[in-house]
Amino acid sequence: MKGVCMGDGGLSIGGATSHATVAREAAAQYPALAALAGQIGDPAVRSKGTIGGSLANNDPAACYPSAVLASGATVVTNRRKIAADDYFQGMFSTALEEGEIITEVVFPVPQKAAYVKFNQPASRFALTGVFVAKYPGEVRVAATGASASGVFRWAEAEAALSANFAAGAIAGLTVDASGMIGDLHGTQAYRANLVKVMTGRAVTAAG
Repeated sequence: MKGVCMGDGGLSIGGATSHATVAREAAAQYPALAALAGQIGDPAVRSKGTIGGSLANNDPAACYPSAVLASGATVVTNRRKIAADDYFQGMFSTALEEGEIITEVVFPVPQKAAYVKFNQPASRFALTGVFVAKYPGEVRVAATGASASGVFRWAEAEAALSANFAAGAIAGLTVDASGMIGDLHGTQAYRANLVKVMTGRAVTAAG
């Protein structure tokens, strides 16, 4: 349940592994994921919080869901394996059933990746965060913090970046603001624009 190691399916992280451990021990194999973990909360949160706990809670502004979805990771429980595209089912909602515990998360390691977030200063949760991962023949883009439905993939950006992995490839795209969160921290239109801006920055950071 604890620890970080490489396996046949990719980088395996035990469900009870702390954010601090991920930040430290995943740095060599998956730098973007390690960097994400190092940005979560503060040192106290990173020393106690776990990847399994974060994914089970599925807070709409949590960072890990974007990495799991963009990486096409597999969430392993005490009963079964759940693909990332099937796991997240809305705000604070997942495919977990009663009695299921996340024992492991397996991340296919991409050729390039980066996570960029615009955080809410008080909570350090992502007002909007975007994880971009480039695999052979495919680019996956997942955004957290912005949508009323929770973490989501931006399909139009994925198609554009698969053809040309450069920030300019998404210049002509827009994100539909109708499904975004609107509150005192930012309007729906503001968050929709942040998704685009953070995506471009993540692509640039990934190189």
